Amino acid sequence: MNGVMNEPFSKGKAAMRHKHQQLTNRMDSAIRRNMIIIATLSGCVQVTAPDKPIVINLNIAIRQEILYKLAAASEKVIEENPEIF
Repeated sequence: MNGVMNEPFSKGKAAMRHKHQQLTNRMDSAIRRNMIIIATLSGCVQVTAPDKPIVINLNIAIRQEILYKLAAASEKVIEENPEIF
């Protein structure tokens, strides 16, 4: 008697599995189709060299050199004239 009562439920489960599989297949095909469309429509990235040369500003190094020379000159003045400070 149990086999007879469970029969409608097992048919319903099989039908639900079949519908689920159909939906999954549709989604998979839609995803594949969209990926192909995106791949064909996407542009190509191009990298080119600039027309003008790249300029590197070295003002920092020059300023450091000037400050170093001023520091050396001020030490010399302080040594020569200790009474000023």
